[in-house]
Amino acid sequence: MIQIKSTTHQLGTALVTALLIVALASVIATAMLKQQHIDIRRAENMVKGDQAVLYLRAGENWVKKLLADDLLKNKSDSQNDNWAKIDSSLDIEDGVIQIRVEDLQGRFNLNNLLDAEGRPSRNDIENFRNLLAVLELDTELVQPILDWIDADINISLPTGAEDQEYLALNQPYRTANAAFVSISELLLVKGVTREIYDKLSPYVSALPARVDININTVSPPLLAALLRTTIEEAGIILSNRPKAGYQNIAEFRGVQALSGRKAEGVGVASQFFKTRVIVELGRYNASQTSVIARDNKGKSQPLVIQRSRAEI
Repeated sequence: MIQIKSTTHQLGTALVTALLIVALASVIATAMLKQQHIDIRRAENMVKGDQAVLYLRAGENWVKKLLADDLLKNKSDSQNDNWAKIDSSLDIEDGVIQIRVEDLQGRFNLNNLLDAEGRPSRNDIENFRNLLAVLELDTELVQPILDWIDADINISLPTGAEDQEYLALNQPYRTANAAFVSISELLLVKGVTREIYDKLSPYVSALPARVDININTVSPPLLAALLRTTIEEAGIILSNRPKAGYQNIAEFRGVQALSGRKAEGVGVASQFFKTRVIVELGRYNASQTSVIARDNKGKSQPLVIQRSRAEI
């Protein structure tokens, strides 16, 4: 009798042990499968990431080719050019690629506020002040913005700001005292709030050289600032703009609707373009913004001078 009980006890212990081993094996197997799933997903993301980078570069290179070809066809730039017509989605294997190109000379270049010698450019300052007024922003913002890029440490009275003002902040920093590299620097300038930045940013750029504003790609608010008129009237003038754009500035100045008003610092050709490429590959998304400089004399191929995964 005692032997039977002992045998039964041993069998029970063996069964429990077996169940524990099975349970432990199941836990280990589940953990291994989960880790394998994570590894597969990680590998898939790495492959998709590499593919996306190639697509981003391909989109960028395509735009460079379009800009180079456009220079051979005409000496002016307008919304009728091929580079301006590719704001669309293209189907690719396992996804979609979106490419958008913008003429950055359709905006006001913040670095134009200084002339070639680094001195305040009176005409450009007046144009920028008018743009602020058209957008219903404080026109005195021009002074701290000017102080941000000029080489000296003298405050532009009465509303300018130099190092002394910024070093007194809770998180102190100094003025750049150099040209804007990105328009996002405006958020560091005294008086520029996020709300002001969001309102102003679509109409300004930060280009590495003094450039004319392209009258063929200019927006109504900026044209209104240049002509000292209203957005509505500027819109009417632009609605009558030739489909292929003005071929030279004399043609634009001859427009009857201008009524003798003369915009300074304008042209019909551009050198700097912004390209935004967005790639969607299944669950993986990637984007890239590039600034492309084109030598309008045709001596060199278009060159990427700035590249970021964020908006520029």
